[in-house]
Amino acid sequence: MRKDGIMDHAPVPVAPHPRENRFRSLLMLMLSKHLPSTRALQCFLAVAQELNFRRAAELMNMSQPPLSRQIQGLEEMLRVRLIERDTQRVSLTPAGVAFRKEAHKLLLALNAAVGGVRASCDDADAVRMGLTSVINHALMPALHALVSDAAFTGGRALERAWSRQLAERVSSGALDLAIVGDIAASGADLAVEPLACEPMILVLPETHPAAANAQVDLADVVDLPLFWFARADNPAFYDKCERAFRRLGYAAPRRPEPKDFTLLLAAVAAGEGVALCPQSMRATSRLGVAYRALPPAVARLLSIDVQVVARAHETRPAVLDKIAHIRMALAR
Repeated sequence: MRKDGIMDHAPVPVAPHPRENRFRSLLMLMLSKHLPSTRALQCFLAVAQELNFRRAAELMNMSQPPLSRQIQGLEEMLRVRLIERDTQRVSLTPAGVAFRKEAHKLLLALNAAVGGVRASCDDADAVRMGLTSVINHALMPALHALVSDAAFTGGRALERAWSRQLAERVSSGALDLAIVGDIAASGADLAVEPLACEPMILVLPETHPAAANAQVDLADVVDLPLFWFARADNPAFYDKCERAFRRLGYAAPRRPEPKDFTLLLAAVAAGEGVALCPQSMRATSRLGVAYRALPPAVARLLSIDVQVVARAHETRPAVLDKIAHIRMALAR
């Protein structure tokens, strides 16, 4: 009782709203230390896809030890073995097969959420586009005219990178679409549409005897190594070419391909090997280097499909309109 004679009452507690309870439960779940990180899920899915720790590490742009630690930590957290590994093979356990489906759904849902937020914050008509650096679009008139048209680009420069990197950025929501060369759709999150074809040509030292011919077969240069890219850079095109090499009986030794095209040309000019490149790249001249056409049958086997890649369930009219413009331009 207070001094003025009025009874003091304790405040009546107010029960939290059911929605507030659900939010608190969800927040506590997200802060739980018993949930795997997205990085751990990505590493697991890479191994589940490749069934090879070396290739999975290349896919994740990391070395094998940290990849193995991510898998080990994930298994310890879940208290179940997901992957069986010995000196002969890598395989998924039954639990690993089941978890792969759930992990893939989780990352797709997270990707959709991120993409949705970004789309809601962006200008509805702004379309972020990428263009592969593997192809010299300046020598493809229809493509060059399109990407040079300010009305098409909106005055924005297209992001240039390797095809695989562009596809990953589309998948993550960092880009809306990309014009790439010969990649495979990554699961259910990407839509890939072939639009045109870019022939491959041979790059060889100008002093090589075969350089005297206008057309050179791979069999004519087996005395030199082939500068070749890592499978992780573009698994789909790599596998396509490997199948072609086996069919043609071409088995020249390989050397790692320099990432910079000018360094590759310098190595070829020095007689260190030969290379294959898209026909449009012959615009890059270099003393000591000869560009030569391949026999038509070989060129068809090794050609690069020019593709447009976007998210599989894209609905934004502005993005779909850009894809339609690209389709019409390259069809002509």
